[in-house]
Amino acid sequence: MLDAFFIFSDSRTLPLLPGIYQPWLVALSVLVAIVTSVVTLYMAGLAARTLSSSLRQIALLSGALFQGIGIWAMHFVGMLAFDLCTSVHYDLQLTLLSILPAFCASWVALNMLASPRVSRPQLLLGGLLVGAGIGGMHYTGMAAMQMAPILRYAPGWFVFSLLIAILLATLSLWIRFGLRQLARLGEGRTNLLAGCIMGFAIAGMHYSGMLSARFIGVAEPAGRVVAENGKMAAVVALLTLCAGVLVLAGNTLLRYRQLAAEKTAGEARLQAVVDTAVDGIISMDARGRVLEMNRAAELLFGWQSAELVGRNINMLMPEPYRSGHDGYLAHYLQTGDARVIGVGREVSARRKDGSVFPIRLAVGRVDTGREPMFVGFVTDISERTAMERELKLRESQYRTLIANMPGVAFRSRVDRDWSKIFISDSIAELCGWPAASFLDGSISLLSIMHPDDVQRVRDTVSQAVSEGRSYVVEYRLFHMAGGERWVSESAGIVFDLDEQPQWIDGVMIDITESRLRAAEYEGVVYAIRQALAVVEFDMDGHILTANDSFLALTGYRQDELQGRHHSVLCQPEEAASAAYQTFWSDLRAGKFQSGEFLRYAKDGRPVWIQAVYNPILDLDGKPCKVVKLASDVTDRKHMEQDLMAARDRAEQAAAAKGMFLANMSHEIRTPMNAIIGFAQLLLDGSLQPEQRRHLQTINQSARALLGLLNGVLDTAKLERGALELDEADYSLHELCQQLVDAFALQARDKQLALQLDYAADCPQLLYGDVLRMRQILTNLLGNAVKFTEQGQVVVQVRCEADRLHIAVSDSGIGIAPDRLDSIFAPFSQADASMARRFGGTGLGTTIARQLVELMGGSIQVRSQLGVGSTFDISLPLQTARGSLPASSAAPTLVLPPLRVLAVDDVPENLELLQLMLQREGLQVSTASGGAEAVALHAAQRFDVVLMDVQMPEVDGLEATRQLRAQEARSGQPPTPVIALTASVLSQDRKDAEAAGMNGFAVKPLDMASLRQEIARVTGLPGTMADVGHSTTQQAVLIDWDSALARWGEREVLVGRIRRFLADNQPQLAALADADAASCRQQAHRLRGLAANLGLMQLQQQLAAVEQAAACSPAQADAIDNIMAGVAAALPASGTALVTEVADSTAAPLPAAARPWLQRVMAACGQASLDDEAMQALAGLLPAVSLQDLQAALDDFDFDAALKAAHALLPDAAGETEAP
Repeated sequence: MLDAFFIFSDSRTLPLLPGIYQPWLVALSVLVAIVTSVVTLYMAGLAARTLSSSLRQIALLSGALFQGIGIWAMHFVGMLAFDLCTSVHYDLQLTLLSILPAFCASWVALNMLASPRVSRPQLLLGGLLVGAGIGGMHYTGMAAMQMAPILRYAPGWFVFSLLIAILLATLSLWIRFGLRQLARLGEGRTNLLAGCIMGFAIAGMHYSGMLSARFIGVAEPAGRVVAENGKMAAVVALLTLCAGVLVLAGNTLLRYRQLAAEKTAGEARLQAVVDTAVDGIISMDARGRVLEMNRAAELLFGWQSAELVGRNINMLMPEPYRSGHDGYLAHYLQTGDARVIGVGREVSARRKDGSVFPIRLAVGRVDTGREPMFVGFVTDISERTAMERELKLRESQYRTLIANMPGVAFRSRVDRDWSKIFISDSIAELCGWPAASFLDGSISLLSIMHPDDVQRVRDTVSQAVSEGRSYVVEYRLFHMAGGERWVSESAGIVFDLDEQPQWIDGVMIDITESRLRAAEYEGVVYAIRQALAVVEFDMDGHILTANDSFLALTGYRQDELQGRHHSVLCQPEEAASAAYQTFWSDLRAGKFQSGEFLRYAKDGRPVWIQAVYNPILDLDGKPCKVVKLASDVTDRKHMEQDLMAARDRAEQAAAAKGMFLANMSHEIRTPMNAIIGFAQLLLDGSLQPEQRRHLQTINQSARALLGLLNGVLDTAKLERGALELDEADYSLHELCQQLVDAFALQARDKQLALQLDYAADCPQLLYGDVLRMRQILTNLLGNAVKFTEQGQVVVQVRCEADRLHIAVSDSGIGIAPDRLDSIFAPFSQADASMARRFGGTGLGTTIARQLVELMGGSIQVRSQLGVGSTFDISLPLQTARGSLPASSAAPTLVLPPLRVLAVDDVPENLELLQLMLQREGLQVSTASGGAEAVALHAAQRFDVVLMDVQMPEVDGLEATRQLRAQEARSGQPPTPVIALTASVLSQDRKDAEAAGMNGFAVKPLDMASLRQEIARVTGLPGTMADVGHSTTQQAVLIDWDSALARWGEREVLVGRIRRFLADNQPQLAALADADAASCRQQAHRLRGLAANLGLMQLQQQLAAVEQAAACSPAQADAIDNIMAGVAAALPASGTALVTEVADSTAAPLPAAARPWLQRVMAACGQASLDDEAMQALAGLLPAVSLQDLQAALDDFDFDAALKAAHALLPDAAGETEAP
């Protein structure tokens, strides 16, 4: 098959036709190939620069078509240049078809050339395709030859021709791309060089292919053929050139249209940019006249473009910019000094309405080839200026804030030393170095950081930077002046847009003080945790954690307790109780709980704890957990239980003691009730003097025994806390004055000065138990007068803040230091001989101390033996709650003739009760037992029942209950029942009230008290019989009741009053002429004496004189009238008594009386009584002479008795006291 194309045998044996080339046609063919290649490469460059895809394809297609035509023309001309000596014709269709390989190869090559970059494989592939296309076109065109000779090819030259085409085509493409980049040649030179090579590739391939052609045949004459070939070649070349011109013209025209469209689009875009620009753009000529301005400029200045075009631009400028503007342009055009050209400036501009606003102006020159033009770019910087002002203001505020903030603000670089970009001035206060030292790098924070903290801080900061988070770290800094400062640094990392750390912003706070406080707090907490058991609960009672002390206390491990409920430590009964639920509800409400609790350990062992449950509040003030602090009090609880058992035993003993005292009181009071009652009844009757004296001795002795009994009972009550205070408003000043007045006579008899020093700033009206205060002061004042032989006794009252201070001082015998501690002990005195010399039980100071302590105060004693003693009382100062009513004399209560049922199992008591009640005008029925009383009450009606409590068989309580039941059955109103008992126990009163009794009267019975109790329970106001015209405005002349209570016998009292009138008349008369001090002193002394004798009107007048320290004539007349009235009010029998007293004092002591008197004195020295001697003296001496002696013996006041006995001796001044 290849034999039809190639000659494989020796061609020299074949009849080959020789061929001759026409040189000018060969040259023409090469020129056509070169021109065609250059034009084609130009078209490729044009297509590469064309942005429109359609124009680009037109350029490529026209170029490829022209290249194909050029290759074909070169081939055709080359064929015409070959003279074969035979006639040759060409197949038109095949000749035209031969253009197709060249066109395809050119299309590929041009597309490749239009690409911006070509890889080496693409370059080789392009060269191969172009070379193959050239070869394909050549050999296709050869095949179109129609002639007589036969055409065959030499294989070697055939292949060589193709290689020439491929190599030269590849070289041309490389030159188009590679050589231009390496040699940096222009596009025209590159195209020319590449076109030449490409032309040589086409021609080379053609003429190499012609060398491979073998024409086998016979030659013909060729003259006419050569001439025709030359003409045809010229026509082909000319047509090819025309085609090239058409291709260039068409593409040039299209390129021009494209450039025009692009220019128009560019101008439109530029105009759109100018019109839509935010900044104003104004163009002007060299004389400053406005040529054009955009929409933004119109909006900025308020002018329309048509209004400004042709006018000078300086109308948009305020002074001083306006006058200098044209000079700037002229100066620039003359000198080229661009002071304002090409430089952005911030100036002020003026709007159409005349307002001025800040702008940024940049002026540039535009060279158009004609007159210079300038363009100004205007930016409204009003907002920026306002923002800058705001920023400056905020910067000032921030600087002020940073300067005043408690910490140190800083900004550090993210470098090794954290060098500072900014740091506030307060760093100097923190470490001593100024901020400038950190900013200029002369010192770094790292250099003054404690070495032990450096690595830890580095790690913290590095980790924060790598994780992109903030951090908090604490470290120590060395101060310039020495010492260390603890610092807490809180900072965050600032990153740039590339997520790279830019700097560190933060604050450093000096926490030295808080660290010290925290260390102290932690020490306290540690101490608490070491000393106490600590456990934490959530608000539902579940255990969160417990310390080792709590675990040791309960025997649990930590994991055994965590998460379990508090009830695990309690008994199930307690955990299920309502109180337990309330306990935790209160804790959840934030209420503090404390107390002693019984809890149970893991092994069931009971554990008593003293615990506090403290709710911990969060920042919102709501409880978030409960912290319990506990201490083990099991041992103490056992001790308390032992103490309670001992206390119970002691209380039982005390109860037995109290029962004994109550029984003793009952047993003693029962016979004493009869003794005192019948003695009083006899004394109210008509008696002989000796009988009266004996009865008075009985009565006074019984009352002294009753006083002793009351003292013992008061002590017992105070010891067991059974005595309660009856507090009310009272006058302490009046009470002190009354007591001073009461002891005034005893003090005067011993020639003692008795004074009351009541501070002026101390309130007179107080709140308290006046009866117990009287009892305290009576005991102390009585002891002071009793144990003082000479000198004075002072009652001093002072107030200090909220305390009341009362001091009773005397100049008496004093107390030895070794006896001071026992002075307040029951039945104890400073000296054993005191009981013999002065009498007394030793209970006075004991009761005083117990009463003072019951009142919430204290009592102390200061004493020096032989100098005197002072008892200091300190009490809480309680002022009166209201005001006291004006004092009035106590009226005598008279009962109506009531029907009374008296019930008692002791006949003597019943008889005495009947006599006392009948004397009051009451109708009395008696019953000797409870059953008899119930029967009498059922038989008749009574107004009141006096019921003894302790009776055999049916006692008073049971009888009262039967009475109440009887009344309930019959529908009768209840009859008031008053309990009669010698008991002093409060329980007995409660039992009486529970049984239905309405009142209570204590034996021995006091008729005044019983009278008041009867009136109270019967609801009767009673009939008041005024004594001595007592009113709230006028005191009685003589208060017989109170005076007789003090003196005991009316005759003695009358004698004392007469003696007072006789002895003090001159002193009373001298008050009007005395000076202030003497007047006050005499009035004070006489007022006390008058009060002791019951001379109330005289006491009132003397009190007024003492207060005024002067006696007016009217007061003197009033005193004289009162004295006369007192003398007139005295009974006539008193005259003989006074005479007897006067005579007796003057009469000598009978010789027979001396031995008996000495026996009495000896007995008094031994603190005992000698009744036989007193009876003998009563028969030898007048009763008035023995009055003081008998009164002292009745009071068991043996010291006063010795003095009275000495007074009876004629040589009393020279005798000494009997041993």
